[in-house]
Amino acid sequence: MPKAKAKITLDHLAQMSQREFTSIHDEVKGVKEEVKGVKEEVKILREDIGILRNDMEAGFQSVSSSMRMIIEQLNEIRAELVDQHDLRSRVERLEKKMELRR
Repeated sequence: MPKAKAKITLDHLAQMSQREFTSIHDEVKGVKEEVKGVKEEVKILREDIGILRNDMEAGFQSVSSSMRMIIEQLNEIRAELVDQHDLRSRVERLEKKMELRR
């Protein structure tokens, strides 16, 4: 036997609609709270990234300054070596002219 269809009253339809609206309202409220939490986390991440950027820039400047000093010292050492080589060459030529042996 076929089942008889129940009649939906206007009050019953209004109650069903109200439950759905309440359910949707609760879901939207939950989503809004999640979005608020995500926004707060993004704000914290932006601050952390800013701090990291500042630290990295300071570190790079420090390394760059140290590298400049090292390069200057290497240039001085190179100049001294060239001078020593010149002096050694002169001494060897003088020894050769004087016929001195080591």
